[in-house]
Amino acid sequence: MEDISKKVILVKGLSKSYGELEVLKKIDMDVHEGEVICVIGPSGSGKSTFLRCLNYLEHPTGGQVEILGHTIQGTAQEKGKIARENEKIARLIRQDVGMVFQQFNLWPHKTVLENVIEGPVQVKKENRDKSVEEAEKLLDRVGMLAKKDSYPTQLSGGQQQRVAIARTLAMHPKVILFDEPTSALDPEFVNEVLNVIKGLAKDKMTMIVVTHEMGFAAEAADRVCFMDGGFIIEDGTPQEVFQHPKTDRARQFFSKILNV
Repeated sequence: MEDISKKVILVKGLSKSYGELEVLKKIDMDVHEGEVICVIGPSGSGKSTFLRCLNYLEHPTGGQVEILGHTIQGTAQEKGKIARENEKIARLIRQDVGMVFQQFNLWPHKTVLENVIEGPVQVKKENRDKSVEEAEKLLDRVGMLAKKDSYPTQLSGGQQQRVAIARTLAMHPKVILFDEPTSALDPEFVNEVLNVIKGLAKDKMTMIVVTHEMGFAAEAADRVCFMDGGFIIEDGTPQEVFQHPKTDRARQFFSKILNV
């Protein structure tokens, strides 16, 4: 039996407010090494804010996030000792935690290959020739090697997102966060991106995926977390959450989405 006892992310009482608006309300979550967790729920439920708090792109106002032994403390103060310490910790976390965004965020003036090697060469100071060799392997893995000399504007949205995933993998992350990676794509390109993520799941990459793709969540996730109103109100296997939800709110949501 596979051992997933090692916890790589521990979220305790995580809160996030914008003034009087409380977006996240004391969220608790543990993520084990090799786990794939899909975070689902209606728009405005706090899914993307939760994900962005994990690597300090959003600053939590309460609770704490521990990732790979590094802890970010929530603080209502944007300035001060805790905030300065959080910035240092966040830089350490980001060395091992990759993030894939909705809008790809590729450098438009760089080729596909140049986009992928940018991090290893400029940030990690790795040998350029070695980085090129590895980048070509990663591009081949995501089906984009033939486009290595193309520019992002010459690619479809699905192709750009696959390049963005290769770019993230080039940094050798231990955890990858996906913020609705298919929401900006035309429907015909969604599956090509989801298939890449499924491949990573089979390879036991630790991932948290915010998604509206229920079929993908049912197939690829070890756990599904349903968020609503800033709370995680369901947390279980895909079968438990989709087929036997415990809350009326989740049942109502799935009855509309899944036609059950």
